[in-house]
Amino acid sequence: MLYCDVKTCVGCRMCEVTCSSFHFGAVSPALARIRVAKLEETGLDMAVACLSCFEKPCLECPAGALAAGEKGEILLDVELCNACKECVEKCPIGAIGFYEDRPLFCDLCGGATACVKACPSGALSYREDHREISLKSFLLPKGNPNQRRARYLRMRAEPVRESWKNGTRVDS
Repeated sequence: MLYCDVKTCVGCRMCEVTCSSFHFGAVSPALARIRVAKLEETGLDMAVACLSCFEKPCLECPAGALAAGEKGEILLDVELCNACKECVEKCPIGAIGFYEDRPLFCDLCGGATACVKACPSGALSYREDHREISLKSFLLPKGNPNQRRARYLRMRAEPVRESWKNGTRVDS
């Protein structure tokens, strides 16, 4: 899974640029499979991509177009996908994009993880511990994907903000 350290993400969106360029040969945030969530009121940013969570609610695809790969990445069978957007609605953290009748999942760039290599602050990393991530507290997605990404960022950022206030260190 891709992991973003909220303490070091600067919100530059290089991950979005690199992702869209890697997959589509174009620079467009709409084509990115990773999205930066920004909380202007706190000044915190975080790149959000599929966490390969344990629950995988997106796999409840009515067309059967989705499966999990060996590394937990979500695989799309474009022949079966009917563009119903059910997967987008099911993702509790808003990590699934949608462009021209196709959901956009982080597929780890086939192992290349281009966004990790391009991240200037080193906030992004690839971790193999994806099977341990649980999103049970997020299983009832509320709001649109942007709102869900912001909600996830708030949840991840709150301990960091509190540690800054208290002068303590916390891992994000």
